Amino acid sequence: MAQSRLEKIGTIFSKIRGFQASGAIQPEQVPLWYNIYEAFPPKYEPRWDRKPTNNPIKKILYKEDVIRAKYYQTFGNKEVVNLQVDGNLASQTFINKYLSLEQEGHPADSLWERTVQALELDKEATIENDELTTPKRPEKISFKDLFNEKDNKI
Repeated sequence: MAQSRLEKIGTIFSKIRGFQASGAIQPEQVPLWYNIYEAFPPKYEPRWDRKPTNNPIKKILYKEDVIRAKYYQTFGNKEVVNLQVDGNLASQTFINKYLSLEQEGHPADSLWERTVQALELDKEATIENDELTTPKRPEKISFKDLFNEKDNKI
């Protein structure tokens, strides 16, 4: 079965440039990346026949990643991520508190426990504030009692 090998001739950039020159695509049909690629071309042209470099991939690991991994190992991952709602996940709240306590100068060996305690105190304080601001519900009232009261008033 004979097939074309034209995908090996040129790059996607050169093909888009050719399409523009020939009028095969309109200016509004040009991909978003085209102008960026044209302004900042890569150091080495991305071709299918380019030999791979033997440079090892650097491992990028941030301090927050280590804290987050320990958080999920300790507390688990039971949160639902909703991208339509603003706000932090509990893990991000924990990391923010951990880093703020670290900047305050707390010792590194007790920093984890202090963060957990601080967040528990914050949670208790918000619960107490909510209890003070929200009106208390009356005791449970049955529909039977409500209708009896109505009937008595009429």
